[in-house]
Amino acid sequence: MAHRTFEEEWSSKVAKVRQSNFWKQVSAPPEGRIPPPSKSPQKNDIVVTKMWALILEGDVLPDGPAQIGLDDLRHFFHTRLGISLQTRTSSNNPRISFKLSPHKNMSRWDVAFQLTVKPDRITVSAPTEHALLRASIYLSNLWSLRRCPILSLGKRTVRPAIPLHIGADLWGGFCTTQAWIYGREKDTNFLELARMGILAMPIMIRLEDYYLPDPAGDFRSLVNPHAQQNRDRLSQLARQAARYGIRILLMGYNPKPCPDHMVFTHHPDSRGALQADGAFCTLCTSDPKTRSFLVDSWTSLFRDIPDLGGILAITGGEGFYHCFMRSRNHAEDCPRCSVRNGSQVVAEFVNAVARGIQAENPEALMLTWPYSANHWSGDRDQADYIAALDPNCVIFQTEIDKDSVDWRPAGYAKNIWDYSMSRITASERCKNQRRLARRANLRFSFKLEINTSIECLNVPYLPTLENQRAIWQNAARLKPHALHSRWLFDGSCKSPSEELGYWIIWGKNTECNNPDRVLSAITERDFGPKTAVYVRRAWKDFSQGMRHHPQLDYYIGSYFIGPAQPLSLKIKPEPGELDHAFYGLFYWHWENSAMDDDSTFIQKKPLFYSSPGFRAIARRGPNQNRDVALDELQAMASFWESGVRHMEKARPFVVHSCRPRFQQAFILAQHLAYTWRSAANVEEFLRLRDLIAEFSRQSWVRSGHQKENLRDLARIETIAHEEQTIARKDLSLIQNADFLDLGLRLDMGTESTVTILKAKIDQIEHLLKTELPEWKKQLLTW
Repeated sequence: MAHRTFEEEWSSKVAKVRQSNFWKQVSAPPEGRIPPPSKSPQKNDIVVTKMWALILEGDVLPDGPAQIGLDDLRHFFHTRLGISLQTRTSSNNPRISFKLSPHKNMSRWDVAFQLTVKPDRITVSAPTEHALLRASIYLSNLWSLRRCPILSLGKRTVRPAIPLHIGADLWGGFCTTQAWIYGREKDTNFLELARMGILAMPIMIRLEDYYLPDPAGDFRSLVNPHAQQNRDRLSQLARQAARYGIRILLMGYNPKPCPDHMVFTHHPDSRGALQADGAFCTLCTSDPKTRSFLVDSWTSLFRDIPDLGGILAITGGEGFYHCFMRSRNHAEDCPRCSVRNGSQVVAEFVNAVARGIQAENPEALMLTWPYSANHWSGDRDQADYIAALDPNCVIFQTEIDKDSVDWRPAGYAKNIWDYSMSRITASERCKNQRRLARRANLRFSFKLEINTSIECLNVPYLPTLENQRAIWQNAARLKPHALHSRWLFDGSCKSPSEELGYWIIWGKNTECNNPDRVLSAITERDFGPKTAVYVRRAWKDFSQGMRHHPQLDYYIGSYFIGPAQPLSLKIKPEPGELDHAFYGLFYWHWENSAMDDDSTFIQKKPLFYSSPGFRAIARRGPNQNRDVALDELQAMASFWESGVRHMEKARPFVVHSCRPRFQQAFILAQHLAYTWRSAANVEEFLRLRDLIAEFSRQSWVRSGHQKENLRDLARIETIAHEEQTIARKDLSLIQNADFLDLGLRLDMGTESTVTILKAKIDQIEHLLKTELPEWKKQLLTW
């Protein structure tokens, strides 16, 4: 990351994010008084009052996880329920007692606890401080939904239905670049990730940033002079996160040297297959010495940093590089790997790293995630790869929906090549892999997207709660060992979907085991008891609308800049013809560069469609052979607008203390309604533009189609006026909503949403005033 321009931009962006209101909001515990419950306690219920004391028993650290959990629970009682619990107790006082009860074979990953409820005492007992922290969060989450500190008498063991929940950092934390979030290692807000049930958080790191000096070694040219400093910083992050119950998973990147790098001179057999059209080579893991170097390098991090949780290795199309990953023809230019089976080579490497890190820390995890393994494997289900993995030390992870098709009522099959919020069922590939892993006694993990998806990346979360409920439930029914709930697009924003997922995992033996009740309870708590019927109808409409989304694409057009998408009359506008605000930096393009090449961080790309972007050919039913994409977009927009009307109906019933939260939810919903109506408009505009152009190239064709061309041009002008109105309304709506500011995203470099919208308004004004009149004149001229 040596390029000064990128470093300046990155440092400035990180500082802005950490000063933003939304970062502060997601970093802080929930605030505001909770409306009182509608129902009275039942016969076997006990209710905690201000007469109760809250105490901690056992040999705990003064400022360790247990004490953090207790302080958080006390804060919850005071701020959310208006109850100040006693700090001291006598033999006559009722009490909530958190008790540390260590035993042999304790695991950092076991967060189960015992809950015993008597008329005058609630006892929480657990073998580790981290489990006590999870117990305190469980109680505050439960009492938050119940809107009262009620528990029924009895004794039970509370444990998550899915043992390991992995999720992205908070919004504004680590994201899809390997750059460091300055200051993150000192933050105290990891507790907010724990509140959503997260146990482990992945961060992207490059191995070459941590390779210590080895003057005589064959790999000395890879030495990083700042390696020890980087290790110290990573250690601080891991230690600080662990205090709040979060373990760091290294989403590791193996070195990607350019083809003439000195490492290949010092040790020629380390040279692996060319990647990314020759931009770089991998280090060949089939060479024993090279494989040992990579294994030892990863292992050394776990020797030096015992608080690390493990490695999450993307072994498919990016990240944990090997010769097969993105080579042109199955590593044919590598003399060692070209004569071997790709699945065997990759499994050999993953197994070796897993054994290495677990030799240093037996509790370290190794997850292998063959995301986009189709680049090197013709085996859709990865059967050979699963069979070659060591079940004693490796967890296999797959996506619940990727690489499948989803047939729609309109007669077309949507290509689910990546994360979707419109497909809600597990794919056949996913279910096959689950069966294969079960037969191999291999622990299994699902990757979901439960906040956003490739259909729409311009918001922290999509309020499509009915779809999200189905996705959570379908994943849980397959009984995985682990669940990875969010990629690094935006991170956790403590959305309703995240809270729902918490109870899908933790809700057994409570009413929270019913997702429908959870969703209603969330709306009643967050907005007021009388709002649930309207908000739930809105969520249903939003979910139905998303099921009409015709295709996947990301970081472009209405998928990303929403109503700010310009209306271009040119298929390929020249640089400078449109405002620079319509262009951005795609940080993840680093994936296709050698490790010392950061030129991709200064190469701006269009953020807009200049040609029609949506296509959905119906191959079944009455629409057979017709492109129904525009119809689907319009249907999606209509559903979303209906949902916003339901949100409006809820407004009069919103409790006064809940109005800021409701207003934020409403702004999000309305912004998305504008987004989808604009998406339909843009698609229609571009299709009509191309149609007019097709029938006006020659003068005689233009003359013969004059009536039709003018009719379509009039429609284009109407669309432009509609887009102008939408852009102005959206600008007024979101100008103070920094949670919708694209300029704060840490996976891209863009102008602010406000700036892009203003550029759109100016562009439309020029279009209406100059460009369309000129085109009309041309259509009337021989």
